[in-house]
Amino acid sequence: MKERLKKGTILVVDDSRVSQTHLVQILQDEYVIHAASGGVEAIQVAKAAKPDIILLDIVMPQMDGYEVLAALRDAGETRDIPVIFITSLDQESDEEKGLRLGAVDYISKPYNPIIVKLRISLQLKIVEQMRRINELSMMDAVSKLPNRRYFDKRLREEWQRAQSENRQLGILMIDVDKLRTYNAIYGYSHGDECLLAVAGIISENALLSPGDLAARWAYGGFAVLILNATGGECSTIGENIRKAVEALAISNPDGEDTGVTISIGANAISPSSGECTIEQFISNADSALYLAKELGRNQVVVHS
Repeated sequence: MKERLKKGTILVVDDSRVSQTHLVQILQDEYVIHAASGGVEAIQVAKAAKPDIILLDIVMPQMDGYEVLAALRDAGETRDIPVIFITSLDQESDEEKGLRLGAVDYISKPYNPIIVKLRISLQLKIVEQMRRINELSMMDAVSKLPNRRYFDKRLREEWQRAQSENRQLGILMIDVDKLRTYNAIYGYSHGDECLLAVAGIISENALLSPGDLAARWAYGGFAVLILNATGGECSTIGENIRKAVEALAISNPDGEDTGVTISIGANAISPSSGECTIEQFISNADSALYLAKELGRNQVVVHS
């Protein structure tokens, strides 16, 4: 997930050099500032820098603030960035138009530095709260890994990237063997400890490259996305995870060690080949997982 700077990041968009400089001077001690003098430049900088907030002048030549805001809302990478209009326009119809397009606030010229800072501070608090809510919605409380919703989102992003760059994608579908029986014997709280321990082993052994992802997939299951991986590499990673889990000792309520095993189904493909869809990619790994269970559990099967 995105690593945030300690200071908030602000993009100031104003065709007036005097007005732009004034805003930068007000804010530069507390925030990381980017600046743009026109609409096209503003859109380019916003996509590259992904600021926390955009301060956008309305009256600009060639492309006014309303047009810039509409373009920002149409682009996926800038759609959710809050925009505050900075303007000398004082008609209610102007404010209404901006709010309808998606602006979150207005700051009037000439600037009152205290008001400018307070309005920005308020919006940054809202941004941080929304980020936190979004992060929590993407996490599994038991395993402390991302949840299936986040995995699905990332898988679609990486699938498209692999298609355009002609790269391989690998996937592991992992299931804790006989988890329901384990829970029935030792209790659900102990079962949760087991899932947390397995999740830690998966993270240690599977996430070998930047961009690899492990997530809680189902009741007793996990999914691992491995970038640039062949079937053989997926098998090796899966076997390392399986062995580490097999060696895991978790004490039950009576203080005795309990054994845990996992079954793994693996699949690897180049999405640009057109051999299958995302759904088939997952389904084939699932089929390999079920075969691993039918063959006696505690093993890795690669789809072929």
